[in-house]
Amino acid sequence: MRSILTASVEVGSMREGKYTVIDLFSAPGGLSLGFEMAGFEVLAGLDIDPDGMKTYSYNFPRAVPVTADIRQLGPEKFMEIAGVSPGEVDVVTGGPPCQGFSTIGRAAIVGLARKGLKNDISVLHPRFIDDPRNELYKYFMRYVKALQPRVVVMENVLGMMSYRNGEIVREIIEDFASLGYRAAARVLNAADYGVPQLRKRIFFIAVKGERVAPRFPAPTHTPPEGSLALSLGLKPYVTVWEAIGDLPEIPAGGGAEVMPYTKPPHSEYARWAREGSPAVYNHRARYHNERDVMVFSLMKEGQWWKDLPEDVRRMFNWNPRRDQIFQDKVKKLARDKPSWTIISHLYKDGYSYIHPTQPRSITVREAARLQSFPDRFVFRGSRTAQFKQVGNAVPPLLAKAVAETVKTILEEM
Repeated sequence: MRSILTASVEVGSMREGKYTVIDLFSAPGGLSLGFEMAGFEVLAGLDIDPDGMKTYSYNFPRAVPVTADIRQLGPEKFMEIAGVSPGEVDVVTGGPPCQGFSTIGRAAIVGLARKGLKNDISVLHPRFIDDPRNELYKYFMRYVKALQPRVVVMENVLGMMSYRNGEIVREIIEDFASLGYRAAARVLNAADYGVPQLRKRIFFIAVKGERVAPRFPAPTHTPPEGSLALSLGLKPYVTVWEAIGDLPEIPAGGGAEVMPYTKPPHSEYARWAREGSPAVYNHRARYHNERDVMVFSLMKEGQWWKDLPEDVRRMFNWNPRRDQIFQDKVKKLARDKPSWTIISHLYKDGYSYIHPTQPRSITVREAARLQSFPDRFVFRGSRTAQFKQVGNAVPPLLAKAVAETVKTILEEM
């Protein structure tokens, strides 16, 4: 059996001349779409979110959609459903949520820091993989062990890089090494790869064996003030207006799930986003009352709650003692810059993403554009579910840049 698996890993599993991918924690499909755009064949996706998997199934009709809890579906059964064997798949991708990290990182770490214990690993946790709250990461690694891909791509939140003096990152790299992978980690900013959004995430790339080292994509874009970088051939960051300025203007409460374009594309990014799409999908705006619409109209682009005059803040039951808590309660996007990070709580925190020229919060389609989903990618489920999916996704253009680098690694292998 060992010799058969080794041969499979060496030869790879190109189908129709394409390298193959299995996407774990896949909904709605940001990583899968990025790899598909880079020329990979997506074989299957696994996620527990039923609405997200409806979106995944619709947009990846050739892939096998598996809606299940990874903790209850063993990798052997998954491989049977997906129709793959150990060592047959070239790449496994995924972003397993790590609750043990996120819980401590956002709450308990404050108390530990006050006690001078912030960086005391023995006080905080055992090994990362042994923390029961990180069981999803543990199951991700079990799937990697069973599938035996040639390359693994894992994405997670930025704070993991610095938390516990980087010990978590070192432990994850050691976990990959125990499975026979040479791994490395790097923080990537989505804006550096043509995504109209400042979004930093940590990526792990792990390569089977020792012959080829993991590496990461070089940036293709730069802040407009980076004149030296521009002279080297990098493009300026894509702005909010380049991303969404061509979409139909709609009032608060207006729009539709399917509607025609009303303007021609006005930027290179808009032309790219509209390729292959006959209409605008998921472009329905939330309803806002007259007070909110008035406040949004008064705000200048780029303004936050803290920038509003006191008389305006009083319209929101303003309490000066709580001003620090609500500094980002209301935020208006600026046209000439990339967006700040799109998060899954967008479905609740819509006031943190006010349209730069229209007095309303952004729509699902506008959020998707800011995440670099092309218009042909249609989101399923309720509007709340759609917002969650967009915020949880890996930006496809960032995923595409990673995928193109992974392809060069596979070719070397």
